[in-house]
Amino acid sequence: MFIKNLKEISKEHLNSIIEAHVLLTDIKLKVSKNEKRYADMVIQDRTKAMEVKLWDYDQYERVLESVGPNSVFNIRAMVGEYQGQVQLTIKELVPYDGEEISIKDFIPISSWNYDSMINGLKGFYEKVNSTHLKELLNRMIFRDDYLEKFSTYPAARKIHHNFYHGLMHHTLEILTYAQMVGKLKKLTQIQMDRLIVICMLHDWAKVMEYKELPELGFTDQGIMLGHIFLGGHYTLNTINEIEDFPYEDKLVIINGILGHHGNLEWGSPVLPKTVEAQILHHCDKMSGDVESILSFMGDQSDDEPFTNKLWNMGTEFYRK
Repeated sequence: MFIKNLKEISKEHLNSIIEAHVLLTDIKLKVSKNEKRYADMVIQDRTKAMEVKLWDYDQYERVLESVGPNSVFNIRAMVGEYQGQVQLTIKELVPYDGEEISIKDFIPISSWNYDSMINGLKGFYEKVNSTHLKELLNRMIFRDDYLEKFSTYPAARKIHHNFYHGLMHHTLEILTYAQMVGKLKKLTQIQMDRLIVICMLHDWAKVMEYKELPELGFTDQGIMLGHIFLGGHYTLNTINEIEDFPYEDKLVIINGILGHHGNLEWGSPVLPKTVEAQILHHCDKMSGDVESILSFMGDQSDDEPFTNKLWNMGTEFYRK
């Protein structure tokens, strides 16, 4: 049975053999208790990423070593179940040699239109009155080499907006939420300017923290430093290059970036110290949480009224 999209695989396919074209993105070689080598692997297409088992690793070792990372394969796999979730066991693994395809065809992508998202970013930029804050955005968001990465990278590895254009998608959600709160609470123009800037820049350094898709890992500086420090560091350096940048605005912008996780135990080195920073934190959390829940619901493959427990939320969610 040929499966066009991995998301189609459900418990209805249990004990069946399926075939699919997939992108192999990760391999972890392991050894069983009886000292037989096997591999835990991650495969994906545009609809879903799945962890799979390859028990006959020795049989395919040369094949896997002969191709480069992030290669496309034809697979045959048995559909099984583990801890209530569908799991695939690879039975046959062959490098793809059919019609020409792009790796991007196997990367999950935002459901939002790319051009509309770019225009959305520019629309929020135009709402900023302060020339020095506009200059900061010009240098960090709208410079061609930065915009290319900012508009294509994911916002996370697994939890939320972990898809092509995900960082820009996540940022626009936050900007939309923040604008509504700012208008409702009648923030001043300079507060709105600062709020837009910290919303745009809070996750900016994820283009340095993560590897470029389809790879799912962290860069060396991402592991060692993380996007919060990197974002604050690069933003401060850029601010110091802008002539006559107001000291008060510098403090508010840097505090907003460093404090956007909201709590020290969640990775922020400082707490949010302004109303703008608090709004950013809560809008950031809402965007991530809601996307995480909806994505998790979509990944569930049965008709139960509740999902399994979502680990980062600590609870199940009603699906009806």
